[in-house]
Amino acid sequence: MLRIEVIELLLKSYTRRELQALAERLGFGVALIAEMPLDLLSDEISNQLFDPGGWHEEFNKLAEMEQ
Repeated sequence: MLRIEVIELLLKSYTRRELQALAERLGFGVALIAEMPLDLLSDEISNQLFDPGGWHEEFNKLAEMEQ
C-alpha cells in the first residue's frame, strides 16, 4: 500500500473537528471550512497535502516509483 493510500485512510477516519483543525493549520479559510461537507473537506486537505502545485499525476508516478 502506498503512503498516500495510508494517509487517505487516516483522513477518512478523522472526525469533523479534527479535519477542521487540520484544515485551519493548512491555511484554509474558516468560512470555507464551515460550509464544506465532510468528504469534500477531506478531499481538499488531501489535495493540499499531495498536490499543492496541481500535478497529482506526476506526484503519483514518483510515489509509485519509490517502492
